[in-house]
Amino acid sequence: MSRSSDDGRKIYLYCLTQNREGDPLHLTARGIGDQGSEVYSISFLDLAFVVSDSQDGEYESTRSNTMSHELVCEEVLKQSLTVLPVRFGTVAESTPGRSSAGEKIMKLSRRRYGEFESLLRDMEEKVELGLKAFWLQERLFQDILAENPDIRRMRDQLSGRAAAGLSGHYGRLDLGTKVSEAIDVKRDVDAQKLARALAPLAEKYEANKTLMDMMILNAAFLVHRSRVEEFDRKVDEVDVMYGDRMKFKYVGEVPPFNFVEIVVHWEDED
Repeated sequence: MSRSSDDGRKIYLYCLTQNREGDPLHLTARGIGDQGSEVYSISFLDLAFVVSDSQDGEYESTRSNTMSHELVCEEVLKQSLTVLPVRFGTVAESTPGRSSAGEKIMKLSRRRYGEFESLLRDMEEKVELGLKAFWLQERLFQDILAENPDIRRMRDQLSGRAAAGLSGHYGRLDLGTKVSEAIDVKRDVDAQKLARALAPLAEKYEANKTLMDMMILNAAFLVHRSRVEEFDRKVDEVDVMYGDRMKFKYVGEVPPFNFVEIVVHWEDED
């Protein structure tokens, strides 16, 4: 499950997992970058860093690069292993006359062994499930008007007098501001409803930034494997309950990218 490291080699790190001696990794995903290097592991006791040889010391966070990083981690997870993602762009480089890249990774494993063992225990049998929720636009504005009489009144007044001239212009600006504020309030209320329905089935819950106006929730849930089917059923129930007002994008069983990230400062390992 391991390979020796040569002086001068750069090595890209994807994730940390358990060392399964006698049961090696078999990954179809190729390494980051144009060269598509073989993915392998560097082991220390019962720990194993999943890595590939690298031509570059730095990587831009392009979609292609980040997808390569995530796909390797996801393949490791599919082998029923616990996955601790390493921060994107982490590359070990040799220090001439002192340490090869592989030796640096071994030093890292040795120095932080207790920390990594504890993290692996914490994440054992846990996966990340993601849920994005979006309003249906036409229904959203119907609800905003129904729930906010002052906004409905302003809308009717502006349409009733054709809203000409400066007064109409400023009236429309004021209406737009009030609608935007009402949407923000509604987003908070609806996001809390969704979270309350699902969070009790998760070990942890992380609400990420919403990325567009119609997005209500962009959440990650850390769920024990034994409760994944129960969580799936609850998502189905939520879809039935709110499907006439919202649409959902549900992503299941990926590594816990939102809940753990190994950060390496190589100067500490040299």
